[in-house]
Amino acid sequence: MAYSSAVALTVQEISRAGKAVVYPMVAPTATHGNKFINDGRTMLRVKNNGASPITVTIDCPATLDGQAVTDLTVTIAATGSGTGLDFQDIGPFPPSFNQSDGYVWPICSAVTDVLVSAVRLPKA
Repeated sequence: MAYSSAVALTVQEISRAGKAVVYPMVAPTATHGNKFINDGRTMLRVKNNGASPITVTIDCPATLDGQAVTDLTVTIAATGSGTGLDFQDIGPFPPSFNQSDGYVWPICSAVTDVLVSAVRLPKA
């Protein structure tokens, strides 16, 4: 897959104000995945409405002593599985997950009946 062709997600700000906020979720991109700008407070929100579990892979471009760091993989359960794990927030991500331009690159193993968004936690 080509990171440069990943479709950018607009990062939504979480509010401490306690007001109702609607976070738009979109279908992930099948061909090259998605990406979102990361400042260490950003998370990926994933909702699987499908009948089968999916895997979300977060590309980790970091190296340690010249060795590649393993990508992060998270399984999102099928909807109605009874586990409550069909809707997950993943992150926030340290800078080691940033590509050279500051974006994090998640890729979903399936995109049908799946929704994603990027949300940023407020500063402490």
